[in-house]
Amino acid sequence: MYDVIVVGAGVVGCSTARELSRYKLDVLVLEKGHDICAGASKANSGMIHAGYDPIPGTNEAKFNAPGSKMMYEICDELDVPYEKSGTTVFATDESGMKELRKLEGFARENHVEARIVEPPELYELQPNIGEDVKAVLWVPEGGITTPFSVTFALAENAHHNGVAFEKEAEVTAIEKHEDADGKPWFEVMAGGKTYQTRIIINCAGGCSDKINNMVSEDHYHIIPRFGAHVVLDRKISDKLTTTLMETPHDLPGGGHTKGMAIIPTTGGTMILGCDATEVDDPDFTATRRASIDQIVDYFKEAWKYLPLDGDEFPMESVIGIFGGCRPHADTNDFVIGEAEDAPGFINAGGTESPGFTSAVAIARHVVQIAAEKLDAAKNEAFDPYRKVNKPFRTMTNEERTRAIAENPDYAKVVCRCEMVTEAEIRDAIRRPLGARSVSEVKLRTRAGMGRCQGGFCGPRVVEILCEELGLSPLEVTQCGGDSQILVRQACSGEGLE
Repeated sequence: MYDVIVVGAGVVGCSTARELSRYKLDVLVLEKGHDICAGASKANSGMIHAGYDPIPGTNEAKFNAPGSKMMYEICDELDVPYEKSGTTVFATDESGMKELRKLEGFARENHVEARIVEPPELYELQPNIGEDVKAVLWVPEGGITTPFSVTFALAENAHHNGVAFEKEAEVTAIEKHEDADGKPWFEVMAGGKTYQTRIIINCAGGCSDKINNMVSEDHYHIIPRFGAHVVLDRKISDKLTTTLMETPHDLPGGGHTKGMAIIPTTGGTMILGCDATEVDDPDFTATRRASIDQIVDYFKEAWKYLPLDGDEFPMESVIGIFGGCRPHADTNDFVIGEAEDAPGFINAGGTESPGFTSAVAIARHVVQIAAEKLDAAKNEAFDPYRKVNKPFRTMTNEERTRAIAENPDYAKVVCRCEMVTEAEIRDAIRRPLGARSVSEVKLRTRAGMGRCQGGFCGPRVVEILCEELGLSPLEVTQCGGDSQILVRQACSGEGLE
């Protein structure tokens, strides 16, 4: 009998797990994917939204602004890179100016620092911004981080503090029960096993409606909204000092966006996007030509507004594309709190944007509910920090010399584009909840995220996974499941072809 089962190991689920580990509780996280952060959190842009745009009075507004401050705090505690570089929302016509004034009003009600900046002060803030920009909303508390790095860090720290994780454990059924004293408990069927728990916290993202509807008659429905991003290499990354986005608007090919954005990343690349298209499958990730064209066509036109060198969109700098689904609830808001007809069942669902930024604030709220129901004692041994080695690519030459002296594998650069060493790849596999596939190595180390997208380092990553995990090359997958990279042994004898 667990005290709490958390369903879902995205950023909200892992934040919740870490907050629960502050108490003396037996906690289990169930994740249907092959890895932590296998769903919507992996496809997030990494923007830290300051909280200027949620409609005041909603759950989104309630958790966004405090969540942004908490995100910076936990990045410091868990040694995850971030930049508080601000967010700049620009307007190019009167319709856009109307949006800016509305957003400035929302920011005021949400207690977020934001102000409209017009010429000539605008050119002091953004010296190279396009002349056709009428004004911007400047939000200094906005920032960037890496969503999967945050999620892995939260999970590792939760695990370090005693939380158990089960991957490839999709919840298929939940039954409600009462003990002899009338207290509720639940039986959870997942991954072919049966678990018992006193409390369930539903952090299942795009499937949170299915989990809720197994238990509560107060149903809601997730409408998956797919969004794609285009990745640019680091050639012009130093020209962008803040996240730049246009005011919210309808897209030419259909759908609506909070604002197409160009977003610097902590890895030195840039992300463009994203669009918004309703789909049926919450796990849909296939990037489609229509999405890519919509993003590229937009930025070909918008490039003249941006403070970057050159008048033409740099198609030659596009190195990757990725996408995922926002879990938009038909309530048009986050679904947070204990279900009225199912005591002990607590929702943290419908967490579309700004769900990533709001994750820690949501977690603290739902964990407080659970802790009070269980009369949980504080875990005095809770350790909020995570030990992690500095990436080789950010070390000084002196630091690199010391690292190589301690571990010669630091002298073996596997990914040339991102300067990732064999030592870092082996560490990513050996860490708690470590990598088990090529994609999992990529997300933990950036090996394969550069210009050649793994064309050079991929085979060596496969070899290292085999060495560390005792696998045959035929067993190594791209991202778990049936995604084997090599499908057959083509010759007998000593090797594979």
